[in-house]
Amino acid sequence: MSAIGAIVSPGGVPDEMLDALKGALGRFPHDELGAWRSDRFALGAAILHTTGESREARQPLASADGDCVAIFDGYLLFPDDLTQTLKTKGCEPRSASDAEIALAAYRVWGEDCARHLEGEFALIVADIAKGRLFAACDHMAMVPLYYRFDQGRLLLASDFRTLALISETPLEPEREYFAQLLANRWPLFTATPWRGVKRLVRAHTLVHEGGEDVKTRNYWLPPTDVTIRYARDEEYDEHYRELLFDLVRRASRTDRPLAAAVSGGLDSTALFCIADRLAGEGQLLAPHLRGYTFTASADSNAYELPFALAAGRHTGREITQCELFDPDVEWYTRDALEHRDVPAPSNGAMMLGIDRQVAADGCRVIINGSGGDQWLQGSRHYYREFAREGAFGEIARAMRDDVGWMGLPRALTTAARHTSAEMLPRSVYSAIRRGLRPFRRRGQNALSWLRPDLRAMLERAEDAYRAELPDDVIAWIKHNLARTPRADLSFSLMWRQRADIGVTSRQPMWSQRFIEFSCRTPARIKMQGGVNKRVHRRAMRGILPTKVLDRFSKANFTNTAIDCQFADYVRKNGTERLLDLCEREGVERILDVDFASPEGDLWAWEIWGLYATATFLYHQSQMNAADGPLHSPDTN
Repeated sequence: MSAIGAIVSPGGVPDEMLDALKGALGRFPHDELGAWRSDRFALGAAILHTTGESREARQPLASADGDCVAIFDGYLLFPDDLTQTLKTKGCEPRSASDAEIALAAYRVWGEDCARHLEGEFALIVADIAKGRLFAACDHMAMVPLYYRFDQGRLLLASDFRTLALISETPLEPEREYFAQLLANRWPLFTATPWRGVKRLVRAHTLVHEGGEDVKTRNYWLPPTDVTIRYARDEEYDEHYRELLFDLVRRASRTDRPLAAAVSGGLDSTALFCIADRLAGEGQLLAPHLRGYTFTASADSNAYELPFALAAGRHTGREITQCELFDPDVEWYTRDALEHRDVPAPSNGAMMLGIDRQVAADGCRVIINGSGGDQWLQGSRHYYREFAREGAFGEIARAMRDDVGWMGLPRALTTAARHTSAEMLPRSVYSAIRRGLRPFRRRGQNALSWLRPDLRAMLERAEDAYRAELPDDVIAWIKHNLARTPRADLSFSLMWRQRADIGVTSRQPMWSQRFIEFSCRTPARIKMQGGVNKRVHRRAMRGILPTKVLDRFSKANFTNTAIDCQFADYVRKNGTERLLDLCEREGVERILDVDFASPEGDLWAWEIWGLYATATFLYHQSQMNAADGPLHSPDTN
């Protein structure tokens, strides 16, 4: 995992600012640390090599003519294919490094280069000849990039700490961001915990040509039409299996041992078993494969060890067992202070035990099954697709399957609701949805702990977000899954957690081609009757052990003990800090919940949001002043 940063200063970048940039980035584990400056541009990069190819180019990387200089964090899924295309365009990359290929893509396509870069990445290019700075992030912004204007300068960095250390003016909390954090409703695309600091939105590019202005542009949206149709289900299974094998193979590109998180779930375990098959066939792009799992107690919400060990027996590989990382509330508070950010949620911090062991074992890349729940999980919207196509025989067959799982009354109601909704005129259906929206909001969490102005702000932001989504319900669902900022917090927090210890994650099930397969195939291949992830289960038969393949349970990774500590922290330190954002009575009602009871699980995100906001506001002045070493805080 690398870290990058840039400064655009109209009057030139002073020595002390360049030194601050290089020093801030140098706090991350790295194999090389570089900085470059020319006139009003400065770039810095702390590069941790995860592939042999990455060693072929030193960053910041200048073009042969010196007109452009680039920094790149992440990896490309299809570097060889892109290299061949660039050759036909007369711009052959000078090396096989992803940074060199990305720079060549910019030289050929300019601002449109991001359309050709598939993978997980952030790219910044100082285009000296054109006097502009260009930046891009991947289609899901899995590699974060933030920016702000400070004293007339544009500052960009992978993390808030670097931005704070190269800024002349202190950062101040962003009230609207904390409103969505407290509500666990995420309609604000660019917002971050700091006022004036913006996130580069997923699937967007940024161009700065002067002044205090940037232009951002979207370069990718998920497809909405079903265009992959086969006569037999087995053909979908074969297509899916071929796609997933190829994505795992490409994501395995590293010159160190490849780590795989093996939770025991359908998705992560499948990637591990596929990697094992690839290794056996000599196709894995890594010298070795290692599996890692949790050792939670049998009565905890995170106990999946029997399923992970079944994968080990199935492949004949040892699964390294790591204790679940379970620190106290002081660790989370130091985590926020260290990173100038909100603290990690407990289900993210749990992974730190595995991440540290992966790094200790010499691995730098870990693959995981994140994205499977979003893109493989089925829904009853197959009734809508059948109704749209006039496939009434398919509706009858789907109802028969659903009756066997949910019973006749519920199956009839489900089929009638989805089918009739699809057959209504679009204008009528849209009017009904608009009319029901206020009632749905009343039925949702009332957000009584937020101040009225922030509740109103969130509702306006949600309305604006929905207005950008397609009217068609099926298309709406696909766009919402790919565009909602809800996952941005998870991506950025896991990036920073792993960047601290020199590990990078790769997530084939969030890849652009995986998402496009999901969007372009019929809904029925994902769910039938009570079986979800149907195409995945069918395609993985013989690859996954039966114990995993046939499971329908799922760990929820909640932690009632730390939730109780979060609540105690808010009671002791946070209530007064929250009054600019919250109603006292509403906060007290949440704090009255027994977080050690099953009811506490239902409020886990809300109590974390209250704690995260309280500790951030309590320590925000220290965050601007602190300048300690960058590393994950230990448990002491």
